Amino acid sequence: MTGRGQERSPTYGDEESTVRCHSHAGDARPGSGDAGTPHDARTPDRLRTRSGDALLLDRLRGLSGSGSVHSVFTRVVNLLTPDGMLIALAARDGGDAPRTLVTGLAAWTGRGVEAGRSVAFGHGSVTLDRPHPHPPLRVTTAEARPWRAVTPSLADLPPGGLAAAATLLDRLCRAYGPPGGMLGAAPGAGPMETAVARALDEGRTTLVEAIRAGDADGTRRGVLALLGLGPGLTPAGDDFLTGLALLAALPGSRIAGFPPVLRDVLAGHGGRTTDLGLATVSEAADGRARAELLDLLRLLAERRPARDLIVPVRKVLAIGHTSGGDTLSGLTAGLRLEEELRGPL
Repeated sequence: MTGRGQERSPTYGDEESTVRCHSHAGDARPGSGDAGTPHDARTPDRLRTRSGDALLLDRLRGLSGSGSVHSVFTRVVNLLTPDGMLIALAARDGGDAPRTLVTGLAAWTGRGVEAGRSVAFGHGSVTLDRPHPHPPLRVTTAEARPWRAVTPSLADLPPGGLAAAATLLDRLCRAYGPPGGMLGAAPGAGPMETAVARALDEGRTTLVEAIRAGDADGTRRGVLALLGLGPGLTPAGDDFLTGLALLAALPGSRIAGFPPVLRDVLAGHGGRTTDLGLATVSEAADGRARAELLDLLRLLAERRPARDLIVPVRKVLAIGHTSGGDTLSGLTAGLRLEEELRGPL
């Protein structure tokens, strides 16, 4: 997500990354500790999980072995499971999201958690190895409230309803969101930001026109033009793809052909973006996104007035520096495509 001062799960972080990452020198990889137990005989500290992605909770119950700490930020610690999946341990204000466990911690700073250290998975819990004098930290999930990503349907919106929703989202995004990313270069932007903004706009145009025409090859070119483009843990292009893919994954979508093409591109070109961006876009293609986005879509499906959407939109805009706005730009593009392709009812 672009910019990007304070990222939150499922972007899995809160610090800046780089422009179009083809490789990531700072990415942690699984450690080589013995499966099942960290290299520490001391009694571990315990941390209960308040809530968690239901699919992840099910996965953890049957998972054992050694992974690693991928990255550490103020609000989120990212882990790699023994089979290489990226998951997140969020602070209590991180919010429910795919691949995320929400803990009761206010922040992860000062907890002795370091990137690259081993993590033991087993019996539904994860145990993080920490340097002396910190004992291991065991995160338990037995009492976690399961969270499920429930997607609404926009099928009952009347003719013109999708376009009206798109116009409203765009207006609120521009009124309350910061400039940059998919909204165009900020005033006084330098040559690099201006060039990235131009490339983002060109990639969006290529992708939207291809989806409108049902052109699978053009859709692939549009995805490749956006994937990994922009600064941040999840680049602006990824955030746009996330919003568009989430809309396309809703029940009854007229652009349901987009997620399969997107998944195919991600399978072959995932290295063009960050690990975090890849995880976020992949989940969106399956109709799974953070709770704030799904809540906003539900309100749109219920045809709620603009005044009821201001707070939910601002919650989304609070994700990263421009990540929320970039994701809303993808949703807006998807809503307009849906309206065009649905035609008069």
